[in-house]
Amino acid sequence: MPARPGSIAAYGDNVNSLVQLLFSSFSGVVCEKIVGALAAIASNHLFANIYGAQLFGELQFALSLAYVVGSVALIFGSPTIAPILGKHRRLRHIVFYRTFRLRLTLTVAVMILFMAAVAIAMPSSSATALTLIAALVLIVEPLALGSLMAYAETKPWVITRAKAYASGVRVLWLLGAAHASVGAVVASFAWPLEACVAAVAPFSRYRSLAFRTPKSLLGDAVVTRTLVLRGLKIWPAIAASVVVLRMDRLLLGVMMSKADLGIYAAAASLVEQWNSVGTTLALALAPTMVYAARNERQLVARASKLALYLAAVGAVAWIGSIFVGERVFLLIYGPAFEAGVPVMIYATACAIATFADAGLSTWLVAARRYRLVMIKQAMTVAAIAAAPVLMPRSLMMYAPATGTAVSLVVFWAITFGFALHRTERA
Repeated sequence: MPARPGSIAAYGDNVNSLVQLLFSSFSGVVCEKIVGALAAIASNHLFANIYGAQLFGELQFALSLAYVVGSVALIFGSPTIAPILGKHRRLRHIVFYRTFRLRLTLTVAVMILFMAAVAIAMPSSSATALTLIAALVLIVEPLALGSLMAYAETKPWVITRAKAYASGVRVLWLLGAAHASVGAVVASFAWPLEACVAAVAPFSRYRSLAFRTPKSLLGDAVVTRTLVLRGLKIWPAIAASVVVLRMDRLLLGVMMSKADLGIYAAAASLVEQWNSVGTTLALALAPTMVYAARNERQLVARASKLALYLAAVGAVAWIGSIFVGERVFLLIYGPAFEAGVPVMIYATACAIATFADAGLSTWLVAARRYRLVMIKQAMTVAAIAAAPVLMPRSLMMYAPATGTAVSLVVFWAITFGFALHRTERA
C-alpha cells in the first residue's frame, strides 16, 4: 500500500530514494574513475614499454593538441545544455535534436580544418601521422550527447559500463598491436577507437531523439538561440579547463625533446589520475558537507573543512609516494623512464594544493561565483605558461606542477584576504 502524500512514511520514502540516487551516482562515478585509471595506466604501460619515450612523447603531444583544438566544439557542452534540458518530453527531444546538429556541424568543421592545417604545416613524419589520428577523437563529440542524457535520466551506470568496455577495447587493441609487432601509428588508433566505443553505447539508447524530427518544432528557434548564447557565455570557462589539463604537454613539447616529454607525460599521467580522485571526492561529499549550508558564512566554513580533509588525503598520498612511488613507477613504465620518478613524487606533493582547491571550489559553485572561477582558471593558465620560462631548464619538468600549485595558493590567499578585509570594514 503506497504511503499517503505528506505523511512521515512518504517523507521517509523520498529520503530513501534520494540516498539511493546519490549512492548510485557516486558509485557509478567512482567505478568509472577506477576503470579509467586502470585502463590509462595499462595502455600507457604497453605503449611506453613497446615504442619508447620518444614515440610516447609524440603521442601525448598529439592527443593534447587535438583536445585543445577540440575545445572549440565544446561551445555546446553539458554546462550549456543541462540547465535547459528539462523533464518535458517534447522539450528534451527538441534540445537533443538541435544540439546534435549544432555539435555535428561545428565538430566536423573544426576537425577538417585542423587535419588540413596539420597536413599542410607539419612535415611528413610519425608525429604528423599521430596528430592526424589523434584528431579522429574529435568526431565523437556529437555522440557524447548520449552520456549527457543518461546522466539527466539518473542512469550513470550506462556511462560506466560503456567506458569500461571502451577501456577494455583500448587495452586489447594495444595488446594486439604488441603481439602483431605493428608500428606506433597503428597502435595509436586505440585512443580514437576507445572514444568511439565509450560514446556510441549511450548514444544508441537515444539515437531516435537525434535522427527523428520532433512532431512539432514550435520553440525550436528559441532553443537554438538559447544554446548559442549560453554556449558563447560559458565556453571560455570550459575551454580554459581543457587548456589547463593539456597546456603542460604542449608547452614542454615545444621546449624540450619528445623523449623528455614522454618521460614527463608518464609522471604527469599518474598524478592526473590521482588528482581526479580529489575531484570525485569533492563532488561526492559536497552535497552533504557544503551544499546544505544556509548562508555564505556556513558555505565558507564547510568548504574550508572539506578542503582540509582533502588536503590531508593528498598529504598521505605524497608521503606514500616517497616510500613506494619509485617501485610503482618503474613497474608501470620500466627503467627507461626512471628520470620521471622524482617528477612524479614532486607533482604528488603539489597535488595537495589541487586537492584543497577541489574542496574550496565547492563554495564558489554553491555561491555561484562563476567570475572567481574564471579568474582562478586564468591565473592557472598564466602560471603554467610562465613557469617553464622562469624556471631553470634542468627543472623544466617540475614547472607545470609548480605553476599550478603556486597559482592556487595565491588565488585562495587573495580571495580569503579580500573577504577578511571586507568583514573587518563591515
